[in-house]
Amino acid sequence: MLQRLEFDEGLVAVGLLHDSVERGTLSESELRSEMGESIRWLVMALSEDPTIEPFDERKAALRDQVAVAGVRAVTVFAADKLSDIAGLRRGIETSPKAAEARMGASVASMAGHYRDSVRMIAAVRPGSVFLSALRLELERLDSVAAAQSAAASLP
Repeated sequence: MLQRLEFDEGLVAVGLLHDSVERGTLSESELRSEMGESIRWLVMALSEDPTIEPFDERKAALRDQVAVAGVRAVTVFAADKLSDIAGLRRGIETSPKAAEARMGASVASMAGHYRDSVRMIAAVRPGSVFLSALRLELERLDSVAAAQSAAASLP
C-alpha cells in the first residue's frame, strides 16, 4: 500500500518489516545491522510490548508510542490498520470464531482498538491519505459485526 502510493523506500521498508521483530522473525540487532538505525527505530516504534497486559492496555500503549514517534510512524501505522480492519471484516464474514482465534482477542476489543487508532491518526496526522478509507472500513466492520451479532442471537 505504501509503495503503491509512492512513499519513499525507507517508509516502504518499515511497512514491510514492522511486524518482524514483534513476531520474532528478526531480532532488533539484526534489524539494525541489516537496515540501519532509522529503520530500526521506526520498526521498534511500531512494535507492541508483549509484556503489557491486558490487551486493551497493550494496544493503548502502542498507540501512544506510535503517536510520540511522529508522522512517519503514524503513516505506517495507518496503512497497517487499514489492512487489519479490512482483514478482520473479511474474517468475520467468513468465520467469526476463527477471526477471533487468529487475532487473539474478541471482535469487540479489536474494533475498539481500531476506532481508537483512527482517532489517534486523525489527531496526529489529520491530512493522512488513509483517513477516509480507514473510516469507511470501520463503518463496514461495524455493519458486518452487527449483522453477525444479530445472527448469533437468533434462536
